Amino acid sequence: MSEVFYRKWRPRTFGELVGQDVVTQTLSRAVALGRVSHAYLFCGPRGTGKTSAARILAKAANCLAPDEGEPDNTCALCVAANEARSLDLVEIDAASNRGIDDIRNLSDKIHFTPNESRFRVYIIDEVHMLTEPAFNALLKTLEEPPGHAIFILATTEAHKVPLTIVSRCQRYDFRRISAADVSAKLAELCAAEEVEYDEEALMLIARAAAGSLRDAENLLEQAVVSYNGVLTGASLRDMLDMGGDVHALRLVEHVAAGNVKEGLALIDQFTRDGSDLRHLLAGVIEHLRGAMLLSAVGETPLGFSEETISRLRAVAAEAPLEKLVAALKSFGKADMRRDAFSPLPLELALVESCTEPAPAAAIPAATPAAAVPAREATPPRPHAPAQRQQRPAASPVPRPAPATPAAPVDSVSPEYKSMTPATRLESQWREVVRALRHVGARYKLGALLRDCKEWDIQDGVITLKFAHSSHMERTEEELGNAASRDELKQVLSKTMDDTYEIRLALSDGANGAANRSASSRSYLVRAAQQLGATVTSEQEVETP
Repeated sequence: MSEVFYRKWRPRTFGELVGQDVVTQTLSRAVALGRVSHAYLFCGPRGTGKTSAARILAKAANCLAPDEGEPDNTCALCVAANEARSLDLVEIDAASNRGIDDIRNLSDKIHFTPNESRFRVYIIDEVHMLTEPAFNALLKTLEEPPGHAIFILATTEAHKVPLTIVSRCQRYDFRRISAADVSAKLAELCAAEEVEYDEEALMLIARAAAGSLRDAENLLEQAVVSYNGVLTGASLRDMLDMGGDVHALRLVEHVAAGNVKEGLALIDQFTRDGSDLRHLLAGVIEHLRGAMLLSAVGETPLGFSEETISRLRAVAAEAPLEKLVAALKSFGKADMRRDAFSPLPLELALVESCTEPAPAAAIPAATPAAAVPAREATPPRPHAPAQRQQRPAASPVPRPAPATPAAPVDSVSPEYKSMTPATRLESQWREVVRALRHVGARYKLGALLRDCKEWDIQDGVITLKFAHSSHMERTEEELGNAASRDELKQVLSKTMDDTYEIRLALSDGANGAANRSASSRSYLVRAAQQLGATVTSEQEVETP
């Protein structure tokens, strides 16, 4: 049985690792200086070289004649490690050996001295799969390791590793490998395996691998077997089902030109051919991203052919950057998960990308109160104080309004300008609350201000009055955050067309008095008192 490419051509020195220069330089220097740590954590996506780097580090630490931190791969210890027969290199798959008994077994054996090497190296792959008790057992070992033990933990999901473990390791993050680096490595493999290829074929494999060299090597081997050692761009497009790239590029060109009719016809033809619409969507997003990068920075790292890059430059020259970004957002929102055979999400994204957005409304959400004189909108209330404006019990239903309710004074209607400050705030209060519904570090101001039933406006100060002390206290606490307070003042200044200071107060009869009257009216409380009970404390209960 022949050996698969990714095992046959596994890197044996730090210099052979692809795309991880920062990691390899640090590790080789540590070996050269004799500063090897007792525990390492290698994090990163699959196929980026974590396990290979761990094996190289294990060889280098024990090599009899290292060369500037690199293993020589000729001494007896290096040869034994390369042939997987070293007794001092222990590899554990945490996905299969994840229990506490497995880690206890390791801990019992760790104190035995190495057989023939200086260090005994333990490589634990997919360490995030360990159970919590197993992590606790491993933690004890990492806290007090023997001098001859080195632990190398590898994981694709570093966030699942407890911080107590991470803090006792030197952490190295492996990054995804660029398409150019993957393509260059595949070219070396093709030369060694005597495979004929063209640059487009290798670049297509690199793009499909998405930064994983191991995936790219597997795809290369599959292509070599499928096409008898002769790789072309056309054959790889067929094998990787990337034929939609041609249609995707054409669709991007239609988006840039605003050709809705031609774009819809292309989607319809692609659908009738029975092709996978998800591949077309992915191709459109990738090519739009390439055009956006070309427009913004003049280059793209996505590994397109020269012909494709030339056509994308034309797209970037024809469509402004704002249009490309809007189109990218539209296609990015297209959801093909519910029905992968329906072209509707693609068609909607195309039409939205080619259609100019409607101009934003210049007037804030209108209400009947804003369309009539102030005296008619808020009839006098004899029982209310002179400066107090009571919020209506039920506001008229406004049309949908933007997040920030008020527009500049020169863009609103004359009726809105003529309102008194109190009437203007009353007519727009619902929109003020709506604009603040997501504002707040600990509490959301929009939710708290729903309890504000009345307010006073005097001498450049808006006093917001609350029915519950807890709401006022939370609002006061939240306004201690400068960002929240500035956002509230900004929304109110836009609404009122003026700058006001903000103060908080309780409305008349709020909180304590209301609670006491409520308790005195409760028949349960009165019945308990008649039986000799005493009210020692009261608690406010807020209804949602």
